[in-house]
Amino acid sequence: MTDRPRTRTVRAVVALALAGVLVGGPALADDLDGIRDRLRDVEEQQERVGKDRATSKENAAELDEELEHTSKELKAAEARLSETTAKVAEARIVLSEAEADLADAEAEARRIESELAVARADEASIEEALADNEAEQEQSRETIGAIARDSYKQGGLGSLATTLELLSGEADAVDRMAMARTVLRVQDQQIRALATQEAQAVAEQDRLTGVRQDIAYLLAQAEANVVAMEQARAAAEEAKTSLEALEAEQAADKAELEKEKAKVAKELAAEQKRTEDLNDELRALARSKHGIKAEEKAELARIAKEEARRKAEEAARRKAAEEAAQRKAAEEAARQRAAQREAERQRQLAADAQRRQDAAAAAEAQRRAAAAQAEADRAAQASRDAAAREAAQREAARQAAAREAERQRQAAQNSSSGYLSYPVNAPTTSEFGMRLHPVLGIWLLHSGLDFGAPCGTPIYAAADGVVYGTLYDDSRGNYVVLDHGVQRGVNLTTAYLHLQSFAVSGGQSVSRGQVIGYEGTTGSSTGCHLHFETRENGTPVNPRGWL
Repeated sequence: MTDRPRTRTVRAVVALALAGVLVGGPALADDLDGIRDRLRDVEEQQERVGKDRATSKENAAELDEELEHTSKELKAAEARLSETTAKVAEARIVLSEAEADLADAEAEARRIESELAVARADEASIEEALADNEAEQEQSRETIGAIARDSYKQGGLGSLATTLELLSGEADAVDRMAMARTVLRVQDQQIRALATQEAQAVAEQDRLTGVRQDIAYLLAQAEANVVAMEQARAAAEEAKTSLEALEAEQAADKAELEKEKAKVAKELAAEQKRTEDLNDELRALARSKHGIKAEEKAELARIAKEEARRKAEEAARRKAAEEAAQRKAAEEAARQRAAQREAERQRQLAADAQRRQDAAAAAEAQRRAAAAQAEADRAAQASRDAAAREAAQREAARQAAAREAERQRQAAQNSSSGYLSYPVNAPTTSEFGMRLHPVLGIWLLHSGLDFGAPCGTPIYAAADGVVYGTLYDDSRGNYVVLDHGVQRGVNLTTAYLHLQSFAVSGGQSVSRGQVIGYEGTTGSSTGCHLHFETRENGTPVNPRGWL
């Protein structure tokens, strides 16, 4: 049975109670409906929060994957940045070396410049010496030419006096011979000096050519070194600048990745916190649901108890009505008897009067008395007939129950394997084994057999035994436990659950087929049925092995 039919049953009970004497009955269904409304609200919240938690967990997984990816990118960026930083350091070293080489080249250029200054000074000195030598050669040539021309004019030596005069300006005769020799010697010296001057001029010219070649070489070398060093320094500077720009870009990328990582980590922490909050909310909802379930169970037990009380009161009312009817019948019979006695007394009085009256009055009185007697007899007989019919019906029911018990007892005796008789003449609605509990909604062991029959159907002892107890709890409702002693080497007991009422009491001995109670729906039950259990040494087993 589902909750809706059970709710309708509860509402029917409330309607009956409202029509009867149960005060406060309408609150039963209202309370149960309120509990179930709260339970539905909690279940809806659980479903909604469960979906939110699933979404949060998916978001957290995506953020965790994104964080891992960002961390890998950050690690790669750090590696690239470290590599670039190392290259920048190398580039700075190369630049420093290039700048040092350039400084060396510039120093070498300055040294060459100083050598060039010396060479240019030598060049100027040589050019000046060449100019002086050229002037001296010219003077020597002019002197030699003049001596030669004069000698030629004077017949070899020429006019010695003129020559001497030219040389000394003196005309002393004694000295003229000496002067002549001197002229010859001077002429010879001038010729040799001219030759020497010419040789010196050639040597100086060669030296000047060499100096100029050295100057040209030094200039070319200095310029080449400076240009090469400038190019090397420019290349190093460009490489350093490029690497520094790359380093700055990679540092910015790293900073951006670190910022992104921090952002993702913060979002992940927030999402994980949200997931944990949702878990806490689900746990709180589960506790709330458990509490509401307990309330529902308690309310169902209370309703069942109210139903049992109502049925007991109804039975008491029926019994009281029957007793009242019996009392009324007895009173009617007594009244009839009293009326009969009164009639008899009146008859006697009438008879006495008749004796004093004429025969006609006596006859009329006798007729009336006879009519009253006949009416009283008819009323008494009707009362006796009604009581007899009711007694006959009860006897017929008892005999039918006895016959059914005897039939089951005979069937059990004729069976080759079964020891127990069926406790009720009804179909089996649920077997022994694991099943989804119809009230709790979870998988539990169904530790017996269920038989479906209307409430009030007699329940019979499955075998001879002793009543261990007539008990009640919220789960089993009203139930009877019978102890059958040791059978097949085990202590065998049977239990009959969810009874409407008992027909035996604790410690009483019962026989197979004896009525021990009446089928009901007390405890955790969803409708009228008998739950029948067999236990071996206290452990529930499938009753099929005993029936």
